[in-house]
Amino acid sequence: MPKCPLKILTGYDCPGCGSTRAMHAALHGNFISAIHYNLFLIAGIGYAMLAAVATWLPFVSKRKRIRSLILGQTAGWIYITLFFAWWIVRNILGV
Repeated sequence: MPKCPLKILTGYDCPGCGSTRAMHAALHGNFISAIHYNLFLIAGIGYAMLAAVATWLPFVSKRKRIRSLILGQTAGWIYITLFFAWWIVRNILGV
């Protein structure tokens, strides 16, 4: 696998470093290793699954409210903020 260009240039992990290993471990049922490789990827998969359920939710009375809560602009900004926070925290704490 090619090495991360950001890691080569700066020595710091990008938010995606370890994603391939995390995905491989998760697909093989080893969730502890997957979390160790890249915690944010595992959280992102959970969010993607939640978004898929909200998108394909059968017609219920609160469908629009649920979709706007999960897929709305505020949720997007929270996800972006957490993405950059993960980038900083993983390099400060060495996670």
